[in-house]
Amino acid sequence: MVHLEDYGTYETAWCPGCGNHSILKAVKQALVATRFLHRRSCSYRASGRRPGAHYLKVNLFDGLHGRSLPTATGAKLANPKMTVLVESGDGCHYGEGGNHFLAAIRRNIDLTCLVHNNQVYGLTKGQASPTSEPGFVTKAQPSGRPLRLLTRSLLPWP
Repeated sequence: MVHLEDYGTYETAWCPGCGNHSILKAVKQALVATRFLHRRSCSYRASGRRPGAHYLKVNLFDGLHGRSLPTATGAKLANPKMTVLVESGDGCHYGEGGNHFLAAIRRNIDLTCLVHNNQVYGLTKGQASPTSEPGFVTKAQPSGRPLRLLTRSLLPWP
Protein backbone atom coordinates (compact mmCIF):
# COMPACT_ATOMS: atom_id res chain seq x y z
CA MET A 1 0.00 0.00 0.00
CA VAL A 2 1.35 3.44 -0.97
CA HIS A 3 0.50 6.61 0.97
CA LEU A 4 1.18 10.33 0.41
CA GLU A 5 3.45 10.31 3.47
CA ASP A 6 5.71 7.77 1.74
CA TYR A 7 6.97 10.55 -0.53
CA GLY A 8 8.06 12.83 2.30
CA THR A 9 7.36 16.44 3.21
CA TYR A 10 10.05 18.97 2.41
CA GLU A 11 10.47 22.72 2.65
CA THR A 12 10.67 24.09 -0.88
CA ALA A 13 12.54 27.05 -2.36
CA TRP A 14 9.39 28.31 -4.11
CA CYS A 15 7.57 31.57 -3.46
CA PRO A 16 4.16 31.43 -1.74
CA GLY A 17 1.43 31.10 -4.36
CA CYS A 18 3.77 29.53 -6.94
CA GLY A 19 2.01 27.00 -9.18
CA ASN A 20 4.69 24.43 -8.39
CA HIS A 21 3.04 23.69 -5.03
CA SER A 22 -0.13 22.51 -6.80
CA ILE A 23 1.84 20.49 -9.35
CA LEU A 24 3.82 18.73 -6.60
CA LYS A 25 0.62 17.88 -4.76
CA ALA A 26 -0.96 16.51 -7.95
CA VAL A 27 2.15 14.45 -8.77
CA LYS A 28 2.13 12.91 -5.27
CA GLN A 29 -1.58 12.09 -5.57
CA ALA A 30 -1.03 10.50 -8.99
CA LEU A 31 1.88 8.44 -7.69
CA VAL A 32 -0.26 7.14 -4.83
CA ALA A 33 -3.22 6.44 -7.12
CA THR A 34 -1.04 4.42 -9.48
CA ARG A 35 0.75 2.66 -6.59
CA PHE A 36 4.10 4.00 -7.81
CA LEU A 37 6.60 2.37 -5.42
CA HIS A 38 9.38 4.86 -4.74
CA ARG A 39 11.84 2.13 -3.68
CA ARG A 40 11.57 0.35 -7.05
CA SER A 41 11.70 3.40 -9.25
CA CYS A 42 13.95 6.17 -10.39
CA SER A 43 13.15 9.72 -11.32
CA TYR A 44 15.14 11.84 -13.75
CA ARG A 45 15.04 15.60 -14.04
CA ALA A 46 17.07 18.51 -15.27
CA SER A 47 18.33 21.17 -12.89
CA GLY A 48 16.00 23.99 -11.91
CA ARG A 49 13.20 24.55 -9.42
CA ARG A 50 10.42 22.53 -11.01
CA PRO A 51 8.21 20.51 -8.72
CA GLY A 52 8.56 16.80 -8.53
CA ALA A 53 11.48 14.54 -7.81
CA HIS A 54 13.61 17.10 -5.97
CA TYR A 55 10.90 17.28 -3.29
CA LEU A 56 9.89 13.63 -3.35
CA LYS A 57 11.38 10.67 -1.52
CA VAL A 58 12.42 8.75 -4.66
CA ASN A 59 15.66 7.59 -6.25
CA LEU A 60 16.77 10.62 -8.24
CA PHE A 61 19.15 11.54 -11.01
CA ASP A 62 19.48 15.32 -11.34
CA GLY A 63 21.17 16.18 -14.63
CA LEU A 64 21.79 18.97 -17.10
CA HIS A 65 19.07 20.98 -18.82
CA GLY A 66 17.52 18.99 -21.65
CA ARG A 67 19.38 15.78 -20.83
CA SER A 68 16.98 13.94 -18.53
CA LEU A 69 15.42 11.77 -21.25
CA PRO A 70 18.68 10.22 -22.57
CA THR A 71 19.81 9.18 -19.08
CA ALA A 72 16.34 7.87 -18.21
CA THR A 73 16.25 5.93 -21.48
CA GLY A 74 19.59 4.32 -20.67
CA ALA A 75 18.41 3.32 -17.21
CA LYS A 76 15.18 1.84 -18.56
CA LEU A 77 17.01 -0.15 -21.23
CA ALA A 78 19.47 -1.44 -18.61
CA ASN A 79 16.66 -2.38 -16.20
CA PRO A 80 13.33 -2.81 -18.05
CA LYS A 81 11.45 -3.68 -14.83
CA MET A 82 12.27 -0.32 -13.23
CA THR A 83 9.54 2.31 -13.21
CA VAL A 84 11.00 5.50 -14.69
CA LEU A 85 9.54 8.98 -14.24
CA VAL A 86 11.06 11.93 -16.11
CA GLU A 87 10.02 15.47 -15.24
CA SER A 88 11.23 18.82 -16.40
CA GLY A 89 10.08 22.06 -17.94
CA ASP A 90 8.97 22.97 -21.44
CA GLY A 91 12.31 24.65 -22.18
CA CYS A 92 14.28 21.59 -21.12
CA HIS A 93 12.24 19.06 -23.09
CA TYR A 94 11.31 21.13 -26.14
CA GLY A 95 14.26 23.56 -26.25
CA GLU A 96 17.65 22.30 -25.06
CA GLY A 97 16.44 18.69 -25.18
CA GLY A 98 14.21 18.91 -28.23
CA ASN A 99 16.04 16.26 -30.21
CA HIS A 100 16.16 13.96 -27.16
CA PHE A 101 12.39 14.41 -26.78
CA LEU A 102 11.80 13.37 -30.40
CA ALA A 103 14.21 10.43 -30.03
CA ALA A 104 12.33 9.24 -26.93
CA ILE A 105 9.07 9.36 -28.88
CA ARG A 106 10.61 7.29 -31.69
CA ARG A 107 12.01 4.71 -29.24
CA ASN A 108 8.64 4.43 -27.48
CA ILE A 109 10.00 2.71 -24.37
CA ASP A 110 7.97 2.42 -21.18
CA LEU A 111 8.72 5.59 -19.23
CA THR A 112 6.57 8.48 -18.05
CA CYS A 113 7.53 12.02 -19.06
CA LEU A 114 5.93 14.97 -17.25
CA VAL A 115 6.44 18.37 -18.89
CA HIS A 116 5.79 21.44 -16.75
CA ASN A 117 4.67 23.92 -19.39
CA ASN A 118 4.80 27.46 -18.03
CA GLN A 119 5.58 28.88 -21.50
CA VAL A 120 8.70 30.70 -20.29
CA TYR A 121 12.24 30.08 -19.03
CA GLY A 122 11.44 31.27 -15.51
CA LEU A 123 14.93 31.04 -14.02
CA THR A 124 16.40 33.18 -16.81
CA LYS A 125 14.02 35.99 -15.88
CA GLY A 126 11.39 35.53 -18.54
CA GLN A 127 13.11 34.39 -21.72
CA ALA A 128 10.59 32.98 -24.22
CA SER A 129 10.43 29.19 -24.37
CA PRO A 130 9.44 26.92 -27.28
CA THR A 131 5.82 27.02 -26.06
CA SER A 132 5.54 30.79 -25.55
CA GLU A 133 2.62 32.35 -27.38
CA PRO A 134 3.30 34.35 -30.57
CA GLY A 135 3.79 38.00 -29.64
CA PHE A 136 5.16 37.19 -26.15
CA VAL A 137 7.46 40.15 -25.34
CA THR A 138 10.65 39.67 -23.29
CA LYS A 139 13.97 41.49 -22.90
CA ALA A 140 15.47 39.00 -25.36
CA GLN A 141 12.50 39.31 -27.78
CA PRO A 142 11.44 42.98 -27.49
CA SER A 143 9.33 42.73 -30.66
CA GLY A 144 7.59 39.60 -29.43
CA ARG A 145 7.96 35.94 -30.29
CA PRO A 146 7.21 35.58 -34.02
CA LEU A 147 5.68 32.06 -34.18
CA ARG A 148 5.02 28.87 -32.25
CA LEU A 149 8.23 26.99 -32.90
CA LEU A 150 7.20 23.77 -31.18
CA THR A 151 3.99 23.43 -33.18
CA ARG A 152 5.79 24.25 -36.41
CA SER A 153 8.58 21.78 -35.73
CA LEU A 154 6.13 18.88 -35.38
CA LEU A 155 4.27 19.65 -38.63
CA PRO A 156 5.44 18.45 -42.04
CA TRP A 157 7.11 21.11 -44.13
CA PRO A 158 5.46 22.00 -47.46
